[in-house]
Amino acid sequence: MSVEITVIKSIICNVISLSLLTFLLACYYSPIQPKAIVVPPSVKAAFQAKYPDIPHTWQRHDYGYEAVFTQNNIQYEAEFSDTGEWLETEYYVTEKEFPPIVLERIKEKRPGFIVTKYEIEITPKGIFYEVDITDGELEEELYLDSNGNLQVDLYED
Repeated sequence: MSVEITVIKSIICNVISLSLLTFLLACYYSPIQPKAIVVPPSVKAAFQAKYPDIPHTWQRHDYGYEAVFTQNNIQYEAEFSDTGEWLETEYYVTEKEFPPIVLERIKEKRPGFIVTKYEIEITPKGIFYEVDITDGELEEELYLDSNGNLQVDLYED
């Protein structure tokens, strides 16, 4: 009888061990759910006032919040401060949508570089043009006003 009890105890211990191992592995490999972004009511209201009834998703950044949405088959990113102040709205474009003076200034400032990204940014201070450029080794971002003058992009993510 003691052999039977030992076997039963061994089976029970193995089942418990296997169950515990399965539980621990399930916890370890469970998909990580991203934390829901809590957007302040003032930011939500500012977005709704500027872009009424447009479906969007939120992202959190150092400067505040970014709403990503699509309108007329163009993806936009509207950026707002923590208090709901609209900072800018940006979207990708092609070279032909940049003013010739801006394109000329880019070539003057960085000869030998090629543009890998064109972006228009609409801000309370006007329209700005952002490009990513490279010479094959170095990569840089330029931010220019509509006259082709270099500016500082305060809300780069």
